[in-house]
Amino acid sequence: MKVLERSDIRTMKEVRLVGEGRNDIVQAMEALRIAEEEGLNLVLVSAPEAIPPVVRIEDFKKLQYEKKKKQKQNRQTSDLKEIQLKANISDHDLTTKVNAIEKFLERGDKVKVVVRLKGRERDNPQRAHDLVERVITTVSVSCKAHKIPGPIATAILEPGSKAT
Repeated sequence: MKVLERSDIRTMKEVRLVGEGRNDIVQAMEALRIAEEEGLNLVLVSAPEAIPPVVRIEDFKKLQYEKKKKQKQNRQTSDLKEIQLKANISDHDLTTKVNAIEKFLERGDKVKVVVRLKGRERDNPQRAHDLVERVITTVSVSCKAHKIPGPIATAILEPGSKAT
């Protein structure tokens, strides 16, 4: 869609004016005069090569604003939330963390689960990896789990079908 200026209108003889109960073929300058009287813009709806070109009288800035607003709504935002655990977490605390993870996944956010080991805990890193696996199996919301190999036990959970 394009706002028609006087220079654009001069190249056109007639236009089809549509909208608000109108569907008339009128002189191009007459359509521009009607739009100016109403304080609105003459917007080209069809291709300029169409015979006659189709135009509509509307507020172009409002149309652009609504189009941007619709694009923002269609854009899905997904944040990465991080949940940190300790290797010796109690069952109740783990349940609380899993509930938070489920809430984030239901909202559509990704969740990064990290188990950090301190001091002597580093001697047995398998405990951390087992804890991450336990969290993944405990989460009741369907999600995809991607484990990240390394010294720190990490997994990223994404909303979707269950897979490990």
